Amino acid sequence: MRKHLFFLAALGLVALAGAAVAQTFSDGFLYKPGTTIPGYTEQRGDWQATGVAVQSQAGVSYQELTYDKIKDTDCCVEVLAVYDTATPGLMYTGPLLRYSGAGSTASYFMVKVQDNGTPRDGWDYYFTYYYDGVSMKGMGLSSPISPPTKQARVRLQVLDQGASVLFQVFIDTDLDGKWNITNSTTTTTYGLGQSGLIGINGYQNAIADDLKFFDACLWLTATPQIGTLVKLAGRGQGGLNYQGACSFANTGISLGSGRKAPLALDSLFFLSLSSPGIFQNFSGTTAVSGDFTMGIKIPSLPALAGLTIYTSAITYNRLGVAEICPDVEVTFVP
Repeated sequence: MRKHLFFLAALGLVALAGAAVAQTFSDGFLYKPGTTIPGYTEQRGDWQATGVAVQSQAGVSYQELTYDKIKDTDCCVEVLAVYDTATPGLMYTGPLLRYSGAGSTASYFMVKVQDNGTPRDGWDYYFTYYYDGVSMKGMGLSSPISPPTKQARVRLQVLDQGASVLFQVFIDTDLDGKWNITNSTTTTTYGLGQSGLIGINGYQNAIADDLKFFDACLWLTATPQIGTLVKLAGRGQGGLNYQGACSFANTGISLGSGRKAPLALDSLFFLSLSSPGIFQNFSGTTAVSGDFTMGIKIPSLPALAGLTIYTSAITYNRLGVAEICPDVEVTFVP
């Protein structure tokens, strides 16, 4: 109960951990228009701030923009990809992470949404890669986006798992708050153990906005079938307390210092803090490796089929919130 109270208290405080490097970060790119983007490095391409977003350079192919203050290994990055309808053509953008090195010889993971061919009608394909400093290594998850879209929310989560790297992609193609592409998960040995910067990739005149960073990871380990115990695996720093919660929405709960827990203060949120028989192991201590596991015992009620809830977790210590996991969309199936 004490841990539950801590979580509730944390939602209203300006966390003392807010000055730490390890924290959730978001940027709406509300900078003065021009080719200087404060806090970022143009690794390739002459990026520009538009006043409400950032845009890669027209006429230039491979481009990367990295944020100077965050370097991580196991993490999650998200960006809003906006198609430039004023000048349609071949273009792409999306998040990148574990950016190590500089310029054309750097290495990193990336996912991009792309206008891949005629008619020039928006994002109609997504591609996943690890760039090793020489060439793009496909991750085997590329697929069409149908119907094409002018805006898409694109998320990439990468974390080490023993001798391999878990690589996950989620894409919201209609901006309704739910992922349309959710089954893009694979493992690889590329980039194992690599730490690096977060940022945005670009090609030609693509537009990107609303960069978000989560410094802990959370993911479903199985299909959330009615009548079963579905488990979620998490990864943060080792030896910290953690607390999970669920809600019907992911609109965000302010934690202060610009950070938000990606949940909502609704009836399910409070139920998930007080019903350990259903929301199992939603509090505890992370292992030395940083790993933790939570479970949702889904009632055997057919009426739950199709219901979507959101799950997230924080890690914390005596100073306050240490890390924030991304929201995991859990849709119950028969």
